Amino acid sequence: MIWLWTHLITWMVMAIMILLALFTNSHTQIYEMITRVGYLVIIATGIKLAIKAWSVEPILLIVKIIVALAFIALVEIAFARKAQKNISKSLIWAVIIFCIVTALIGFALAGWYPFA
Repeated sequence: MIWLWTHLITWMVMAIMILLALFTNSHTQIYEMITRVGYLVIIATGIKLAIKAWSVEPILLIVKIIVALAFIALVEIAFARKAQKNISKSLIWAVIIFCIVTALIGFALAGWYPFA
């Protein structure tokens, strides 16, 4: 249970940090670094949760891992483009959509806990 809550809270903090990094012009590097530390927590807790989820939904778990890695890649691309002052609205929308899809798949793997 603690792994799931740590995973969930870290995702929420990361989502806020990503939005702040992309939509503000101050403290951007701090928000980016907090996000990157969040990746480490997410990956560590995700591995622990994946061990349990594998026996229930292995295919959905593989899909979530792929989508989550794509989300992290898109976030890093968005950070780099923002630093170059060359970020597009379509990239920002892709980051938002991948964040939502990753979260929805994660909740599905958790049996919609804590919502159900």
